Amino acid sequence: MEGRNDCFTDEELESARLIAMSYDVNATVFAGPRVGTTYDMSEACKRCGAGARQTSAMIIDGEYLHRLEGRRAASTSYDDVLADEKLARTLAESGLTGISFRGVFAAFEKRGHIQLPWRQLCAAHTMPPLSPRSTGIVPSELCACGRSGFDTPSEIPTRLVYRASDLVDIHDVNVTWEWFGDSRFDGDVRDALFPAPWFLVTPKIWRIFQGAGVTGFDWLPIRVVDDE
Repeated sequence: MEGRNDCFTDEELESARLIAMSYDVNATVFAGPRVGTTYDMSEACKRCGAGARQTSAMIIDGEYLHRLEGRRAASTSYDDVLADEKLARTLAESGLTGISFRGVFAAFEKRGHIQLPWRQLCAAHTMPPLSPRSTGIVPSELCACGRSGFDTPSEIPTRLVYRASDLVDIHDVNVTWEWFGDSRFDGDVRDALFPAPWFLVTPKIWRIFQGAGVTGFDWLPIRVVDDE
């Protein structure tokens, strides 16, 4: 997600209905279909893979394991959010809605899969499409499904806008209907490059991450407009 130079006060984040969370792209771990994570493609776009539903634990490339050292939370190359066991336990015990957890394994060429003391955060709720008043999200090579193929040019501030009615059924953890990033999918999940949705969370999540001393994430409040 672009807009990494934006700064928001604690008051702005506390009062936001939802906050988009994004991680430092230079510190992500490589994971996903090409490492062995499996997906149900029955309701996914056959062209770009948007809508793929994960069915296994998250598998990350063991060569990237060092990027988790000294961190409480991190992200994969597909914007999946990972938390260490202690932080995941705090989240699980906080009465949050719309959140579930999966195991995380590191894959090594000779040693196979090794379970890590980490958990993947999963969202149960997908938001409606963004309002056209959103900025910094530009259709580039838009897929026929309408869910992927967006650019986020750095010269245009990213602003996610939703209609007030879109927020009626929100949970504490949600994902965008839109999927972002490059895609390459010819039917073979093992060689696929999927786009990915962005995480949208309530200030409850932000407070827990702040209290745990988590660094590396950017937090972007959404904007809400009257129904169009």
